[in-house]
Amino acid sequence: MWWSTRRAHRRCRRLVARLDFPDPFDLTELCRRAGRARGRPIELVPASLSALGVSGLWLAADRLDYIWYEQNTSAPHREHVVLHELGHILCDHGGSGPAAQVLAALFPQLDPEVVGRMLARRHDAYTGVEELEAEAFAHEVRVRADRAFRPREDDEVTDRLGRVLGD
Repeated sequence: MWWSTRRAHRRCRRLVARLDFPDPFDLTELCRRAGRARGRPIELVPASLSALGVSGLWLAADRLDYIWYEQNTSAPHREHVVLHELGHILCDHGGSGPAAQVLAALFPQLDPEVVGRMLARRHDAYTGVEELEAEAFAHEVRVRADRAFRPREDDEVTDRLGRVLGD
């Protein structure tokens, strides 16, 4: 498993390095840019998902991708969920994380056949490798965003801290 983890992180570091990364980091902007680069917009949809047993899901529609995320949780968790689902998209995972029942619960007015066509993917769970890659992607984005957030050497706050702490 450790070999798979290292491999997933290496792959995701390469994916993240190729992203048009917003500075300062903004999750919505990152998703907009990633969607533009793929030629398929990504729409973020807050929802109450916990009763359905998921905290996020990705749905590929005809012309765009939807990422639903649990709205009733902390901001860091919401961000992680969105990054995880974005990882599935950018890693080009073919599976469908949510079961058909989850989508049927979100869209009770839709015929189950329509839900199946909307998915256009398998109705089983992602593989362990796909979940590992999605987690690695979320982690690597956070690492890059945190690195970009660190103050620069000439930053006023850093200068003041240096004077107070004696460099």
